[in-house]
Amino acid sequence: MRKEGLVTSIPLLCMAFVMFVATFCFPLLSSAAEGTPSEIRQVIRVAGDNRFPPFEFEANGTFQGFNVDMMNALSIETGIKFEFYPMPWSEALKALEAGRVDAIQGMKYSKERSSVYAYSEPYFTSTQAIFVLKDNYSVFSLGDLQHRKTAVQEGDISGEALQRLQNAVVLAEENQDKAIKMLLDHKVDAFIGNQITGQYLLQSNGQQDKVKLVGDPISPTDYGMVVLKRNEQLLEPINVGLRKIKTNGTYPKIERKWFGEYIYPSPRNIRGLLTYFIIGLFAITCVLLIILWWNFTLKKELKKRVDTYKKTLDELARKDRMQSLGQLVAGIAHEIRNPITSILSYAQLLPTKYENKEYREFFAQHVTGEVMRLNRIVGELLDFSRDKPPEKATFHIGETIQAVVLLFQQLFEKQRIVVRLEVPETCVAWADAQQIKQVLINLFKNAIDAMEDGGQLQIKAYSDSPHVMMTIEDTGQGIDPQDLANIYEPFFTRKTGGVGLGLSICYQLMTENNGGIEVVSRKGTGTKVTLKLPGEQEENEHA
Repeated sequence: MRKEGLVTSIPLLCMAFVMFVATFCFPLLSSAAEGTPSEIRQVIRVAGDNRFPPFEFEANGTFQGFNVDMMNALSIETGIKFEFYPMPWSEALKALEAGRVDAIQGMKYSKERSSVYAYSEPYFTSTQAIFVLKDNYSVFSLGDLQHRKTAVQEGDISGEALQRLQNAVVLAEENQDKAIKMLLDHKVDAFIGNQITGQYLLQSNGQQDKVKLVGDPISPTDYGMVVLKRNEQLLEPINVGLRKIKTNGTYPKIERKWFGEYIYPSPRNIRGLLTYFIIGLFAITCVLLIILWWNFTLKKELKKRVDTYKKTLDELARKDRMQSLGQLVAGIAHEIRNPITSILSYAQLLPTKYENKEYREFFAQHVTGEVMRLNRIVGELLDFSRDKPPEKATFHIGETIQAVVLLFQQLFEKQRIVVRLEVPETCVAWADAQQIKQVLINLFKNAIDAMEDGGQLQIKAYSDSPHVMMTIEDTGQGIDPQDLANIYEPFFTRKTGGVGLGLSICYQLMTENNGGIEVVSRKGTGTKVTLKLPGEQEENEHA
């Protein structure tokens, strides 16, 4: 019986030994073959935003972007395997807090977030910005968003900045692409989000010309990988890997791939540019000095020429007046000779009729009148021959016209010119009577020159409140149409031996007396000159 029991127990002992070896020895042998426990490949589950280009996004069925390339580079350096879980940003935050993932591959630092999350060493600087439509001129900074609607990505750090604004209306969307669409659809006044991502999305959709950035960049801060506080030990090998890829040249390559490369001028180029700048500045300064010197010289020469021109103009004006005066002398000689003849006759009769009381009274009355008449004529000639500023006063137009007609009476008769006057006694003007008389003398002289074979000179005056109008119309040769535009220019004349200052002086005197002059003429028909002067009603306005 004992022998049979021993034989029966041997197989049982063998089976027990085999099971022991299978359970304990094979795993140890397997471990020895694969390496030590510390070399076992670690796996970290990483969440990322599925719509946050160029940092991380899904395209053509793959998860890619700057952050994804960073994780792959860290995987090569540390031996850690990263499993990616792309999802909306708000879902990524919830997944990390619930423990469904171990880390988020990229998050901007803030004081509020640092109380919940542990950050790796930073590997980028993230900046938020304010986006508005191109035609928006009411939002210029973060403070202008009070009482306005602003779109943000749900869970984005932009919400923290808006929480500090009173009465700001914040509308959260799943991703930045949808938040920007709200802005383009005029559903919000602004969008706040990552500056690079916002510009990337707008350019990708061809809508960059509809939106602009306003204000200063919002809180440029560090950006890195995060885990929950209790899993902070996961970041130790990651930080070591970050330092390696920054020193071995891997990081700059990844950065250039997704964000491009800033081109900075070399020190040599800077020195060259600075040299060119100094040379250019020196050249511009020299040119400006030359221009200033030239300008000063031109001003000096111009002043000299203007003074010479004025002097010549004054001399010619005096010459023109003296020529007019010479022509007038022939016309008024008869007027002067008449009172002189009368005075001479009365004086010759005085010795024989001195005892006659009536004759003495007649002599005193008529001789005095003739002397006053001579004095008036001489005074008018003197006024015509000298320059003086206007001395404005109220005067009757009719008296002035009559005086000028009287001066030219001899010439009118000599050239068979019939003068017709239509001047009511009620026409009163406010101007310098002597200067207006000089205007009329020039115009009458022109009319006489235009009617060498005789004709008719019609002079009218009438009130056109608040002005007084005068017209001098002749039946002379008229003026060529091409010359009408130049008749007021000094020295322009078609007369043989003329100076060309008559109408120029008339225009100047009428302007100084707040009046105007207009000339209408047809070749072979005649000329009509209209003068306009302030009436009696304007005297109080200019007093």
